[in-house]
Amino acid sequence: MSEPFSGVAAHSLHTRVAWRRTRRLSVLPPVVWLTAERVTQQALSIALFAVLVPILGPRPYGVFAIVMVFVGFCEIILLDGTVEALVTVDKLDHKHTTACNLASCMLGLVLGLTLFATGPLIAWAMRDDDIRNVIWALAPMPLLSSLSAVPVAVLRRGLKYRQLAVRAISGLAIGGVFGIAFALAGAGVWALVVQVLAQRIAELVIAWIGVPVRFGLAWSAPHFRELRPVALNVFTARMMNLVTGQMPRLVLGYALGATDVGLFALGNRFLEIIIHTTIVPRAAVGRIELRGEAFGSAEFRREFANMARNASILAFPFFLGTTALLPELFHLWLSQDWQAGIVPAQLIVLSGAPMVFFYSFDAALLAGNLSSVFRRASTIQGVTVALTALCAAPFGLTVTCLALAIRPWVLLPIIAVIFHRATGIPYRALLPSVHPLIGAVVMAIVLSIPIAPQTGADGAIALGLEVSAGVLIYFSYLYCFARNELRALLPANVGGVR
Repeated sequence: MSEPFSGVAAHSLHTRVAWRRTRRLSVLPPVVWLTAERVTQQALSIALFAVLVPILGPRPYGVFAIVMVFVGFCEIILLDGTVEALVTVDKLDHKHTTACNLASCMLGLVLGLTLFATGPLIAWAMRDDDIRNVIWALAPMPLLSSLSAVPVAVLRRGLKYRQLAVRAISGLAIGGVFGIAFALAGAGVWALVVQVLAQRIAELVIAWIGVPVRFGLAWSAPHFRELRPVALNVFTARMMNLVTGQMPRLVLGYALGATDVGLFALGNRFLEIIIHTTIVPRAAVGRIELRGEAFGSAEFRREFANMARNASILAFPFFLGTTALLPELFHLWLSQDWQAGIVPAQLIVLSGAPMVFFYSFDAALLAGNLSSVFRRASTIQGVTVALTALCAAPFGLTVTCLALAIRPWVLLPIIAVIFHRATGIPYRALLPSVHPLIGAVVMAIVLSIPIAPQTGADGAIALGLEVSAGVLIYFSYLYCFARNELRALLPANVGGVR
């Protein structure tokens, strides 16, 4: 009798242990899930890039990057504007979602048709017929993005970042399989087209499967009017943000051609990886957490300071360390066709360090329902990027990247003043970010000491040792000079203890 009993007991114990593990997994802090999503997503992107680069070369990436300036414009303003409006509304009901579905789908359809109609004109301006055909193929993208807005907003409102992580990672993996298969078949730029289309379709299906919301298209004027102010402000701000990120590609494509745009896109890819793995998770979750505090209160200011501090501790070493190690990474990883992009990539990555503050400002402004101030700051960003790119592009890729690297540091005090006047948050809330910046600079100086270039396995080992040394230098500095900031980071990002 004892053996069956012990077997049942063992099975019961195993079941309880598995349940506890599952429960612990499900209650991980949202910032952990969002960070895991971003890290995994970027790791997959890097793996795909590593496979596709030797097959495709800079020009296909340049053509695709130019097209995505226009397609991305339509996607981002539709998705982000609708999501932010739905996240901001106090009491979300089914009529909000159906009205948003109808309005965003109609707008997505109009934008898609506009892309299709203007494709030949864009190709003529860029002197490249491939651009026209790629635009025609990607014209459905705005509609696909608009259909994803409601489920993404519902999941974000509920801090369901585990489901969002599954959606993003699965979509990228599915798209990557298609992209690699088409690249190996010799499809050229069409491998990237098929990849992004497959990714968006997979994300759309997975998003709607994961939410307890019925899909519907029904108009409700009162509900739409409730959402419209935030949506319009975010639409405008995202357009300016898109100008910030994409206008240089458009200007360089017109002035220098698709190959230089490919080199610029490579540097920008490193920048996006760092932003989306170190800054965006902290800012996105912080934006939701700040909504739980009274705007202008001491608690709101404290939450903002914590968010900016934690983002800076994570982001600054990545920006500065990557800049220092890029020459070795290029030499080890990429072919000779890409080597001209080393210095431009370094300058592009350096331009990202002030984004720690800009993203923190944006999160606090949106949490405080100051979308009009958010729009104004984004407009300033977009206009200055456009002017910088237009003035510098005739002088070549490196000069353009240098000007774009200087621009955000010059603009930071202006945006900080606008933010302070709108929120009342004192400038000293940013002081805890000073030590992480100094520590990152010290680390980068050490890592920049030139060593003999290595290739193959020896180069990979040497690069790994340098990365380890950089981590040791940076955290040793924090331990010696910023122990309180380091101690405060660990509970917020590892254990979820506040």
